[in-house]
Amino acid sequence: MSLTKNFHLFWEHINNSKNITLCTHVEPDGDTLGCAIALKHLILLNSKNIAVKISGGDYPRNLEFLIDEPIDLVDQSYFDNSLKVVVDTSTKRRIFDKRVVTEESLKIDHHPHEGKWLFEIGGDHWPATGQLITNMVRELNLKINNQVLEGLAVAIITDTEFFKERNVNAETFLDMQFLLEKGLNYNALLKKMQLNNKENNIIYKAIKQIQIKNNVSYIIVDEIVSNDIVRPLVARFVELSNTEVSLAYLKRKEGDYRCEIRSKTTYDVSRVANNFGGGGHLNSSGFVQKDSESINQVIDFINSLK
Repeated sequence: MSLTKNFHLFWEHINNSKNITLCTHVEPDGDTLGCAIALKHLILLNSKNIAVKISGGDYPRNLEFLIDEPIDLVDQSYFDNSLKVVVDTSTKRRIFDKRVVTEESLKIDHHPHEGKWLFEIGGDHWPATGQLITNMVRELNLKINNQVLEGLAVAIITDTEFFKERNVNAETFLDMQFLLEKGLNYNALLKKMQLNNKENNIIYKAIKQIQIKNNVSYIIVDEIVSNDIVRPLVARFVELSNTEVSLAYLKRKEGDYRCEIRSKTTYDVSRVANNFGGGGHLNSSGFVQKDSESINQVIDFINSLK
């Protein structure tokens, strides 16, 4: 089935609903938040008499400017009487709202296909879910506003790490051109996304600890790292790394470690993440470990794979 046909089918599901719940994922990033904000406004602008709410939480501080009203888990009555649309994850356990039944929900995403869904659109070849939705806006000639422009731009910018990671292609820049031509103020948006001095200092302190073992650069941060700065911290670390694989062990408030793994070219880090109970993309994946003592085991496994 063609992508354009899928876009029309997705929108048919939207238009046939009276209430919609947009569901973001745990440890949310700019792609899941930006796409949820953009979809909310796209639905309100292009469909009649439909209520739309976002169900999620724990969004990065530097992206809170996108949020136009408080976001939390939606109440049970609304949830039960709404169409659920999961944004930017294919993995049930990574959906923030644990009430979601995937077989009864739509999914728009750019991760490997997983599980059964009422209807799904996307796939791992997309650099960001934001690029997929921008394509839908263009194909269906949907009405947009500034919230849509900023949400989609944040989604694409952050998930490609400023166009440096993950399947970036010519269409990525065509989609950004489209957003700019429609009125996106790119420079103003970048200023809004900036980290503050405290967040930059945490990142600086962390990346000073870079160590190397064979083909792996790694850091261990034993102070709690909030979700606010995980992505920019890892991005800066990878930028300074000169090995194929970069591995970050970042302590969470739960006491365990969020492990982020990246590669620069052809090494498939998703194989590592899957082996340790996580998942993700070829060049960008993650998993969780109960403590940092396992890092040598993980590094040995990385170096054992061809």
